[in-house]
Formats: sequence, C-alpha cells, structure tokens
Amino acid sequence: MTIIQQQLPVIWSYHAGAGALIWQFMFTGNGELIGQKRYPLSREALFFSIETESGKVFFDDYFLTDTRHPIAAGEGWFTGFETTSRNLLYCHLYQPQSPEHLGIWALDARSGRVVWSRRDIIFAANLEHEFLVYRLSVFAGFPERHFILIDPESGEDIRHLGSESMSVSEIRAQLVPEEERQQVVLPEFVSEGMALEHLALQRVGVAGSERCECIVQGTLTVAALHEAADHPGLWNSRLKVWQNDRLVYADWMESGVEKPGLNNFLIRGVHLYYIKNKAELLCVALS
Repeated sequence: MTIIQQQLPVIWSYHAGAGALIWQFMFTGNGELIGQKRYPLSREALFFSIETESGKVFFDDYFLTDTRHPIAAGEGWFTGFETTSRNLLYCHLYQPQSPEHLGIWALDARSGRVVWSRRDIIFAANLEHEFLVYRLSVFAGFPERHFILIDPESGEDIRHLGSESMSVSEIRAQLVPEEERQQVVLPEFVSEGMALEHLALQRVGVAGSERCECIVQGTLTVAALHEAADHPGLWNSRLKVWQNDRLVYADWMESGVEKPGLNNFLIRGVHLYYIKNKAELLCVALS
C-alpha cells in the first residue's frame, strides 16, 4: 500500500534487508541512531548506525565480536542494548539458558570499534558520568550482587559499593528513565477519555479503531491505528499525523499481518521515527 497523504517530508529511510526485522534502536548524544536488526531464519543479530540529520549510514551488517575469541558474541543472536553515552553504545549478551544479561561491550557508534568490554559485570544504571554495575556471586548457596561504579569511557572501576545497601538504593532513586535521558517520546495507548480531549483523535474516529497508540505534543498529534483486516485474524496498522485538526501525514505501517506492530514509532526533537513493514525505518521532519 502507498502513502495516503504526505505534507511532511521524509528526511531519510533505511531498509534493513530482505528477511530482516528492525528489533531495537537507541540514540547517542552525538546524533547517531544505532540499531539492531535480526534475521529469524538464520538467527543472526546485526548492528547498524545512521546519522540522524542526514541518514548517512556509518556501518551496517555489523557482528558484535567476542573479545576472547574471533567469533560473533552471544552466538551472533543473544545480544541486546543497555544504554548510550555521548558517542558509545553499550551492549550485553545473555546468560546461558536465562533472560539475565551478561557483560558490557562499549561500541563506538561511528566506527563500530569495540572501545572496551568486560564479561565480569552486569549493567544496572546509567548515571551519566558513571555506570552502576554489579558482579554476581554466591554466598551460603544464595546469589548476591556486588555493586560497583565504573567509568563509562574506559570500563575501569571507580568505587566498590558492596551488596545492596542504602547508598545503592539512593542511587537507584535518582535515576532518569532511559527514554528521558535519550530525549525520546514514546506512544501510549489511547483511552476513551484521552480521545475526547483531542480534536484530531475525535475526527479520525478512534472509537472505531480496535487499538490506538498516540503521542500528543502541543498542537501535534501522532497516532498508530491498528484495525482488523478484511481477512479474519489479520491486522492493518496506519500511522497518521495531525497539526491541530489537519491531517499532514499518513502511511501504512503494515497490512495483513498476524499481530499488530505495537510501539513502532517515537518522536525525538523535531523528527518522527517509525518502522514500516518490520524492516524499514523512516525519519520524518515534523517542522
């Protein structure tokens, strides 16, 4: 299906490739969008990095490599993102047969170079100038966490905090949510009351949409409407953008799929980012 209406410009688009799913992406302080795409059939997880202003691809199809052996880390599949800094992305593996994370790999967002890595620690929190991490140990048959503050630029220890303590609790209480730290606005599901408050949502007929996610910023409204397709058991998802009550952008995100693609768009600054057909990432200028 083609774009229905387009008064806002698409700044750039990135296609992950045939058979790929764009799995996650984050933003660095220097202006890079760095993401992970996954190929379910071959069980490969590859990384890509894009300049947010121009769409220039810094690297693509990147395998995170194990620091001890010249092979893909996490069997090339069991990897994920923790957080970002000014110019680095911090990745993790998964512990064997567990959803628990393992290790930290600091990856330069422009070159793809691993700046430092440690398998002995697990990420807990980004404190900007320090990271809170911990080591797992066992005492008297019970697991314990030993907390440490490390330098995000080098990975070196700064201070050992010991096990769960008042100081660790105080640090946790001061944490800034990751989406706030990366300056992104995520959608939320629309309730009936929320729909009644916003003219644009009233005019599009949210009440007739089975599921709707929305971001409202001032006079700007962005909504993903997920509706049952003509074929039983399948879904269609449309993205729409209104300025006041005027529709200024619309596109099909997916059509005829078994599950609606939820949480597949966000706003950062004056740009809207959304995933189309699972494999294409688009950046739209909102002003």
